[in-house]
Amino acid sequence: MAQGKNESSSAYFERTRPSFMDWQPPTEQEKAAQLKARQDAKEAELKRVNELAKSREAQKKAATKKR
Repeated sequence: MAQGKNESSSAYFERTRPSFMDWQPPTEQEKAAQLKARQDAKEAELKRVNELAKSREAQKKAATKKR
């Protein structure tokens, strides 16, 4: 990690600079894409849950008809 006495102070500080300082806030397009992805995931989960509920209801009706 130590470069020695030949390294300038600006090079040292550039090399040891924390990466979190380079963070950039998301753009409006990135925010919109993330929102769309969350909405799509939510809709897919709702659809999956509804399908499970329908299949369970159908199984219950089939079980009661057999008796």
